[in-house]
Amino acid sequence: MKVICNRGALVEALGVVGTAVVARTPKPVLQCIRLDADNEGGNAYLTLSATDLEIAVRYTNTHVDVQTPGSTLLPADKLQAIVRESVDDTLSIELVDKQAVIKGADSEFKIFTQDPKDFPEVPTFEGDPDFSVAGGPLRQLIHQTLFAAAREGTRYAFNGTLVLIDNGDLTFVTTDGRRLALARTPVSGDAKAKKDKAPDPIVPTKAMSLVDKLVGDPEEMVGIQLRDNRILVHTADATLTSNLVEGTFPPFRDVIPKDNDKAMTAATADFLSAVRRASLLTNEESKGVRMHFKDGGLELSSRNPDSGEAKVNFACNYEGDEVEIGFNPQFLESALKVVDTDEVRFELSAANRPGLLKAGEGFLYVIMPVNLQ
Repeated sequence: MKVICNRGALVEALGVVGTAVVARTPKPVLQCIRLDADNEGGNAYLTLSATDLEIAVRYTNTHVDVQTPGSTLLPADKLQAIVRESVDDTLSIELVDKQAVIKGADSEFKIFTQDPKDFPEVPTFEGDPDFSVAGGPLRQLIHQTLFAAAREGTRYAFNGTLVLIDNGDLTFVTTDGRRLALARTPVSGDAKAKKDKAPDPIVPTKAMSLVDKLVGDPEEMVGIQLRDNRILVHTADATLTSNLVEGTFPPFRDVIPKDNDKAMTAATADFLSAVRRASLLTNEESKGVRMHFKDGGLELSSRNPDSGEAKVNFACNYEGDEVEIGFNPQFLESALKVVDTDEVRFELSAANRPGLLKAGEGFLYVIMPVNLQ
């Protein structure tokens, strides 16, 4: 195998594929990236593959000159370091015996390789997608939900994104038990027929983060397939395959408040600023912000025995009886930062009931209150 690569394109490809490489494992091949170079049909390409046995990524780089087709298996950390630190516009990678020789204008590296036959099979995307969605809306769904997924492993079904396909809409839902984020966008394809065949999938957090990296062009259509316990996501350059999270997602519809009789509407940026300022003096012990909703506006306050007190008067449109309620300001901030509308609506029912943040037609966010001393 011998291939000449555009270094910038190779850096980009390694940055995506490298996220699927296992850092620590008793199987050395899982710490490697497989390179397959070919000139099929007169079109030169270099395909990079990596897997941790849960998630697999194939990325096709066409900014190459394949002089000799072939395959090899290289340690990911060494390959990434060499390519990243190089100052050349192009690099050549040549397989000589059991070594890969990587050359620049004034440098040469020899890396021991492994047999590509020992590398696990990385699935390909075959046939038509079950449904498709434009890259821009797909990334927006990810940004508006992934932040609310659980980070702990105590409740495994929480460590992922529930994917709902119904009535021409693609909906993502995440929760960590204290908050819930839901975002939806229209899709194309026979999505409903697929939904009838299998339960709604839960995609691992790591896989969803990687999908966000795979999508470049916001106008490009991204194809998605569901196969038994796996999901495949396909772009023009890459294919991601991921096992689905085992378990049952909680009945999230039951926790979305439906009887709210109090509501505030406000400019998104102004509300975010008010929450941030009111939380400046909080700490881990006193991280709640008291929110006093009343006729004519909202008063936000916090108290920290070690630092002092903060109070912010926020003018907004509020309808309903007065109510005082406490929320974790970080949870409010994280939702307001991903809102893509100029105005938000925040609904309430009582001091001990969750709040409901709405933005546009496709985003809602449920946040549980906190006790304030």
